[in-house]
This record gives sequence, C-alpha cells and structure tokens, in this order.
Amino acid sequence: MIRRLNHKLSILILATLLMAGCATTPPDPGLLDNARSAIAQAEAAGASEYAPLELRFARERLDSARFELERNNTAAVRRLADEAEIEAQLALARTQAALTRADLAQRQRDLEQLKTDLADLFGPEFLR
Repeated sequence: MIRRLNHKLSILILATLLMAGCATTPPDPGLLDNARSAIAQAEAAGASEYAPLELRFARERLDSARFELERNNTAAVRRLADEAEIEAQLALARTQAALTRADLAQRQRDLEQLKTDLADLFGPEFLR
C-alpha cells in the first residue's frame, strides 16, 4: 500500500514538474524599450512635422506590440517592437535629411545675399 502511494505521489510530482516546465514565461516588457526610445528620439527631432507617416507607423506597431504583450505572444511582441523601432529610425533619418536640406537652402540664400552685397560694394566684376 505504501509502495503504491509512493508511486502515485511520484507520478503526481513528475506531472507537476512537466506542466511547470511547459508553462510559457510571459514576454519581458523590456522588449518594447528600444522601440519606445527610438520613437521618443524621432519625436524630439521633429518627426511629427517632417516624417509623420513613418512616426504614425512606428506608434501603431508599438501599440500592436503592447497588445501582443498582454496576450503573452513573445514572437509577435519581438517582431512588432523591432518593426516599430525601424519605423522610428526611418522617421528620424527622414527628419534629419529634411532639416539638413533646409539648412543647406538657408546657407545657399545667405551665400547669394553675400554675393549681392559684395557686388554692391566692389562692383560686379569683383565676383568674376
């Protein structure tokens, strides 16, 4: 009788251990940190003005990743968080490009104004 009880107890313990081993670990909320950081960086650079579409996509993917986090879908969380980060990086790159173009245009206007001023002071032949 004791032997049979030990056997049943052993089976119960083994079954419990197997079920515990099969339980999934919920995804780490830290998986979203890089995406959040990239979105914040893009926003700070002015992506709302210069790359609103890419910024919107990044936010949407981050929201989807949060939803999947609640559903404990680790693979989807990782994929969506990565996509959100990439979209935010694209928004940042497009913003930086737009700001660089604007700066270049301003410098070209300044150069033209300087040429005009020099021509007024020293005559048009000075610039040849």
